[in-house]
Amino acid sequence: MTTDTKEIVEGCVTMTYPADEDQAVFYNPVQVQNRDLSILMIALHAERRKKKMHLREYRKKLRTEENLTENDLKMKLEEYEATLDATELVRLENTAEDGITILDALAASGLRSIRYWKEIPGIKHVTINDLDPVAVERAHKNIAVNKLTDVLTSDDRGHGIRIMCGDASHEMYLSRRRPGLQNLTPPQLLQKDQWDIIDLDPYGSAAPFIDAAVQAVRDGGMLCVTCTDMAALGGAHPETAYGRYGGIPIQRAKYLQEFALRILLHTLAVSAARYGRTIKPILSVGMDFYVRVFVEVNNDKAGVKDLSLNIGSVYQSTQCPSFLVVPHGQTSKGNKNVYQSARAPLTQCEETGGPFKIGGPAWLGPLHDNNVVAIAIERLESKVEGVVPHMKWIATKKRLHGLLTAVSEELPDVPLFYTLPDLSSCLHVTCPPMKKIQAALVNAGYRVSAYHKEPQAIKTDAPNQVIWDILRAWCKEHPPPANTKKAKKESIETKQKILGVEPSIDVDFTVPKGLEERKKAQRFPQNPEKNWGPKPRASGRKRKAESDHEEPL
Repeated sequence: MTTDTKEIVEGCVTMTYPADEDQAVFYNPVQVQNRDLSILMIALHAERRKKKMHLREYRKKLRTEENLTENDLKMKLEEYEATLDATELVRLENTAEDGITILDALAASGLRSIRYWKEIPGIKHVTINDLDPVAVERAHKNIAVNKLTDVLTSDDRGHGIRIMCGDASHEMYLSRRRPGLQNLTPPQLLQKDQWDIIDLDPYGSAAPFIDAAVQAVRDGGMLCVTCTDMAALGGAHPETAYGRYGGIPIQRAKYLQEFALRILLHTLAVSAARYGRTIKPILSVGMDFYVRVFVEVNNDKAGVKDLSLNIGSVYQSTQCPSFLVVPHGQTSKGNKNVYQSARAPLTQCEETGGPFKIGGPAWLGPLHDNNVVAIAIERLESKVEGVVPHMKWIATKKRLHGLLTAVSEELPDVPLFYTLPDLSSCLHVTCPPMKKIQAALVNAGYRVSAYHKEPQAIKTDAPNQVIWDILRAWCKEHPPPANTKKAKKESIETKQKILGVEPSIDVDFTVPKGLEERKKAQRFPQNPEKNWGPKPRASGRKRKAESDHEEPL
């Protein structure tokens, strides 16, 4: 290797690029965790897909050969499913015929794509696409370095790796044909089959590609979407977020990171619904300076009717951390098939009398599929030889284990959260121990959890009043200091309004048995090195830098 060439080894892939072209096709070590997680989630998706295919065939066989009631059919399918080893099914399949197809739509130098091909079993085809000729040129060289030239193909969906220099949206809009169609019409002859997996990992916002992506992924396929435009999604530029995603974040709200995920999922859900499709979030996480979601897309016109139940707005008090989450729709009490507009919440904060700020629309449904998360954790903990994906290639195994463990502990049906420092600051009181507040909530009959990106989060199904009653009780036992001259008048008034009300519940801070028990995991690791964050956008020498899809900074 010449002295003016850099070499990077990630997973089982080697990547080389000229040392003086750092910005032409850059490499950011922060994204290793992103790629490791993607390999894990796509490998598990391939197994679920294969199991569904076998169950579908077995269902057809049962309906043809036996006269079964629906209950008997369901029981036999469950018995058969219990016998299936999805990992082994993927290993045994003919990938050239039945494997999954992946579009890495914004692939840069192809590192992610090459890792997918080499580390995930059951892949039939990967397309490495980028608009930058420099990136495409580098992808060809990396294919050669990794001795994969013999698997290059020019076939759109043929077995192997295809490299193309093209517009991602154009490629996806051309890929809207349902696989397996016979007697194609003239318009269908001009189209290509949908993809099993589409990966969108842009520098900035994925918003410009979402409409094409929700149409180009096949029924039951998965979208892997990254957004790094946290200046917009995180509330610094709410007008930009609204223009891109159709949802507005609430500036300075402590739950902004989760709200960013929910605004992105809202955009995906509404975009899919236009075409009679629904989304099912498999995993939605905040990592470092970006958000990453894995969602399955299904043809489900009936399910689209429930969209208004899973989309809603957030009403945030302007004077304290209290908030309300209100879905846009509801069903009739007498008939669940009748949908209505939801009822407006209170006009002002019950605790302070302050007005509300409105944020959203946002996704209010689950962020994760806990069954998939549990399997992912099992794989990361496994000591078995041959576990899929191979753990020796997953460099961020400990960080992923901590992340997914924290995800598994979250309440699945409670959108957003409070933070203990924010609640305490509002009352000018020193932060109580987190376990004491969690204990009080559990003893009052409510559920509580943390949030995977915020160690001080309180995610609970308790109403605002109960949260403040617990803090009021704490302040009785540990009175806050007298108001100082430095304290703002508005802050003092808020404190007085909240503490001027007696608690309406009996508060018990005794930590119940079991609350102290937590699985050992690295939930909130320190950054591994200095300047751990985004790099400048790559700007290939063969094209001018484009900023159409970037955030204003």
